[in-house]
Amino acid sequence: MKQTYLPGTVRERLQDLMKQHKLTQSELAQKIDVAESTLSRFISGRTDKLGDESVIRIAEIFNVSTDFLLGAVDEPDRKNYDISELGLSVDAARNLYAGRVNADVMNRLLVNPHFAEATYLISRYLNDELAKGFAAQNQLYDAVVSLMSGDKHIAHDVSTLKIPVYQADLSAIQPATYDSR
Repeated sequence: MKQTYLPGTVRERLQDLMKQHKLTQSELAQKIDVAESTLSRFISGRTDKLGDESVIRIAEIFNVSTDFLLGAVDEPDRKNYDISELGLSVDAARNLYAGRVNADVMNRLLVNPHFAEATYLISRYLNDELAKGFAAQNQLYDAVVSLMSGDKHIAHDVSTLKIPVYQADLSAIQPATYDSR
């Protein structure tokens, strides 16, 4: 649920955010690298000057947009993020920006309740985490089969326990990806 604030001045917004985050003027001044007296004079209205860099740092500290902080919008949610904050490569961002990727589909994926789980499973698949474990397990089965070469039935039974190294990953990814049609 989005949190919406009443219209307010930058001073009121700043005071509300400080209360909400239980941050004192002294602590905030230190975080934005200004003198406490400068911040105090600004909040009390004795001066209208607060540098652009300070406003940007305040927005970053409270994870709100500068538009919200300045009173231009009443929703604190940030709408603009740096590519590095999102973890996207430049090529991925370029594809999104150029319209090579269907933005509607991308949005639906991102808000899908199973998307985080599916991306986690896919990353494990791409990193070969489970595959390495199954490959080692299969090597053990092969060793047992070679030791049991005298008893073809036991060797066959042990051999059937082997799992294709990527099968477990793919079996886990498929339900997570297609579960919510």
